[in-house]
Amino acid sequence: MSFMRTKGLILATVLLSGCSVAQEQEGFNFASAPLGEVDFGSYVAGRFAHQTGDPRAADYLLRAADQDPGNSMILSRAFITLLTDGRFDQAAVVARRLYARDSDNSLATLFLALDSLKSGRYKQAQSYIDSLRTGGFEMLVAPIAAAWIHAALGQRDAALIALRPLDQMAALKPFAAAHRAYLLDYLKQDDAARAAYLAALEGTQMASLQPVVSYAAFLQGRGEGDKAVSVIDEYLKAFTDNAFLLKARDQLREGKTPDRLTATPAGAVSLVMFRAAGELDRDDAHRPAIVYARLASFLSPDMDDAHLRLANMLVEAELTDLALKELNKINKKASVYENAQLQAAWIHHQAGDLEKAVDLLQTYLAMRPESAQAWATLGDIYRSNEKFEPAVAAYTKAIHLNTNDPDVAPWFLYFTRGIGYERTDQFDKAEADFLKSLELNPDQAQVLNYLGYSWIDRGMNLEQGTEMIEKAVAQRPNDGFIIDSLGWAYYLRGDYKQAVRHLERAVILEPSDPTLNDHLGDAYWKVGRRTEARFQWNHALASDPEADQRALIEKKLQIGLELAQKEHEKDVAAAQTDNAGTVAMTSPSLGPKTSDQQRPDGK
Repeated sequence: MSFMRTKGLILATVLLSGCSVAQEQEGFNFASAPLGEVDFGSYVAGRFAHQTGDPRAADYLLRAADQDPGNSMILSRAFITLLTDGRFDQAAVVARRLYARDSDNSLATLFLALDSLKSGRYKQAQSYIDSLRTGGFEMLVAPIAAAWIHAALGQRDAALIALRPLDQMAALKPFAAAHRAYLLDYLKQDDAARAAYLAALEGTQMASLQPVVSYAAFLQGRGEGDKAVSVIDEYLKAFTDNAFLLKARDQLREGKTPDRLTATPAGAVSLVMFRAAGELDRDDAHRPAIVYARLASFLSPDMDDAHLRLANMLVEAELTDLALKELNKINKKASVYENAQLQAAWIHHQAGDLEKAVDLLQTYLAMRPESAQAWATLGDIYRSNEKFEPAVAAYTKAIHLNTNDPDVAPWFLYFTRGIGYERTDQFDKAEADFLKSLELNPDQAQVLNYLGYSWIDRGMNLEQGTEMIEKAVAQRPNDGFIIDSLGWAYYLRGDYKQAVRHLERAVILEPSDPTLNDHLGDAYWKVGRRTEARFQWNHALASDPEADQRALIEKKLQIGLELAQKEHEKDVAAAQTDNAGTVAMTSPSLGPKTSDQQRPDGK
């Protein structure tokens, strides 16, 4: 009972070999391609627009193709762009043009076969599949599509024979086993279907968890509801908290048949296509993955989790506008709706639209105020934008709600709220949160670094703080920000030679960070390496420091470190008198940095 991720690399390699989209994405050379009277401006504009996610890309390419009707290469690129954009009606028109010109165009042929399959024109679909040149991705999908077309035509034996090529390759054999069961179930061959399901489930590898749910649905449909629940329960022992299995079990307990796309030819084919698209995406073949995921959603437009996964692929490919459109297709009642809203908010945040991101989350929280994950995401977005007071409020909500939410790590909530407290000059509260975070996760490098640095920067617990940072460095020896904290700890303790050793290493790892270069400049100055100190300070200025840090660095370059620090301390005292807050003891500090002050789920 193992999930077929162990063979994912082999599968991805098989799919990419001869993959028509992968080859087309590599482009072609103007000098060698037969371009005829091509509109170069439209073609180049289309290529650039496609790479940047501009929705006009396909239109530019189609205009270029119209200028040179005999150029299949440009028309093929326009077709792929239309698929990437999800413009299926136009894609069908272009696919027919491509097929009429070159029936060896495997992607156009495949799309026409799927279009016919979806529309119930099975004989026409069979004709396209029979003419499909198989290789790469088509090596997997063509036999499965052919089998389902035969099944739709009532041709049981032909359907089973069509799956046989998949049995010849270890990476594809689990797909054959699963679809053999689905086909027999669809054809009402109960005894044979039961045996095929058991064979698929008993194999050493499964293509996915879909055979488990489809078998449970098969049992439910034959009056064996209790057995169906027990099957799901058995797999939940290995795949704890799996949303797909949990939803199926809930439906079974309510006397309903679990949702399953394998009940129809189009749905079954869409599943294998989306699984393969996922393997391509994990192998960093994002653009081909998107095209095939689009084909899957074309066949099954109501598959909400597919829209979410496709949106993630589009984000990876930096096509965020298309990703947002995909997220907006997800039904509010879908189990993945929350994830879609959080993803959309994060996209707006990364695009610099804080107002839109916050508005989207607050709208969702008005519907689901009990969502710890949504409150945590709101806190993360506020924190990333240095809105620390509302970040603290959001994290506090998440902490109070977090007891039953497996998607939010409690240690991280206390850590990030602690950052908010520390940045709003409430260090007692920050310290308590950092210690609570370490109580929950004692060896977490980010927290060890942040608390250790914060103590040392305030002249507190110098020895314990240094030990904490050393422990963090031992866990993350290539994290320049944590190594900087260790170097700065030695600096503040007066061990400037040790400080230089660690700070040089930090700058090698993170050469463009202004704070790290500023720290190294200070350490160089202290050991008498004045020319190198000025070089590092100038490098820090060129790395876009914040305004208060820039002012102090410029002062150091003008009058030297010691005099600049004295003037800085006077400014600090005046600021404290005016209740304007505190500033760090030496170089102005924004708190220790790490390379990943983000949520454990990657956000």
